[in-house]
Amino acid sequence: MVVKSESVSRHFGDLQELFDTIGKYQLKLNPEKYSFGVQAGKFLGFLLTHRGIEANPDKCSAIINMRSPSTVKEVQQLTGRMASLSRFLSRAADKALPLFQCLRKNDRFAWTTECEEAFSELKKSLASSPILTKPRLDMPLLVYISASDRAVSSVLVQEQEASQVPIYFVSRVLQGAETRYQRIEKLALVILGSLRGS
Repeated sequence: MVVKSESVSRHFGDLQELFDTIGKYQLKLNPEKYSFGVQAGKFLGFLLTHRGIEANPDKCSAIINMRSPSTVKEVQQLTGRMASLSRFLSRAADKALPLFQCLRKNDRFAWTTECEEAFSELKKSLASSPILTKPRLDMPLLVYISASDRAVSSVLVQEQEASQVPIYFVSRVLQGAETRYQRIEKLALVILGSLRGS
């Protein structure tokens, strides 16, 4: 649970409101698991700072420092690690598509040039992963969508201080019959996925 306030003076009131609610429902907190008055911290695998939500640098480094996979199991580990960071990456499914295709093949494992290029591109993206900004309720949100033959992606952005900042990225590989959808249907699919946040 995170209590974020607009100011230090407001924070005490927000905490009091939280404690009143906890008391009302007779809930208990573990004193070993909470801290007060912090400016930043890790929460649910992400780094919360005054700038917004950032990818956990440890998770990014684990992928950046990884050598190229040499087995199907190592590719599965890589794609699993990427799944938790995909909200920070533009068009993550498109970029990782060769890795997913590598997993689908029933023959012997083959790490192709396309796989290596995709892996390098993902590492580069993680090295400069964007900060997801908290949306301002008084400002409109913009959604950019993209559909390729095998994947759909979107990014939710907002104009803040004369530039567009990302709020959230959504991306996924198309499955089965979805790959045969008309382009307009793929775009509708990505809009629906954007509304769901997945």
